[in-house]
Amino acid sequence: MEQRTFTLGYWEDRSGHRLDWKFGYRGEASSFGRIEVVYPARRHGDHHVTEVTGDRVPTTTFDGWAYVRTPSLLFASLTLGGAGVRLRRNRWAQTRAGRAVKMQVEGRSYRYQATSGGTKNHALIRDGVEIRTQHHGRGKAKKVMFTITGAVTPTDVALAAVMCGVDTRNLTRNGAIRSVFSRSLTWLD
Repeated sequence: MEQRTFTLGYWEDRSGHRLDWKFGYRGEASSFGRIEVVYPARRHGDHHVTEVTGDRVPTTTFDGWAYVRTPSLLFASLTLGGAGVRLRRNRWAQTRAGRAVKMQVEGRSYRYQATSGGTKNHALIRDGVEIRTQHHGRGKAKKVMFTITGAVTPTDVALAAVMCGVDTRNLTRNGAIRSVFSRSLTWLD
């Protein structure tokens, strides 16, 4: 099967008050044109929103409980082109596939899961299509490389891109354990 790749580079805008700072990734995504991931695109209460916009991809937002600058999977909601998408996951599962975020979009079943023990490699999988994301670098040199296998649609690319601006550490067992301790200490304050 043919594989294609594209890379989105990190950017940040630290102008104004620190609560107005924006971060994200942007770049050219082959036949899908320019794509931009922004987090937090908006804040409301204890929730942050990551937003994806682009030339040929539907506007996609992920809203979740705030973790540093990104939304987490806790109390999360996903919107694709203005329509809500139901998210499901089994936080107690022992395997990566079991801990995956599952969603139904336009009659298709998707699974977003960690592909390694760390928090930098993930895959969005649906029947016949896989988009793998790998985070590289640190600081302003950060990048996300997308490896596409199969006949992808703009919806597939938008879903994979929005998840780059989401705290997905709970998709691995070690990440979930670290998350529990971190939240416990935060709630004690």
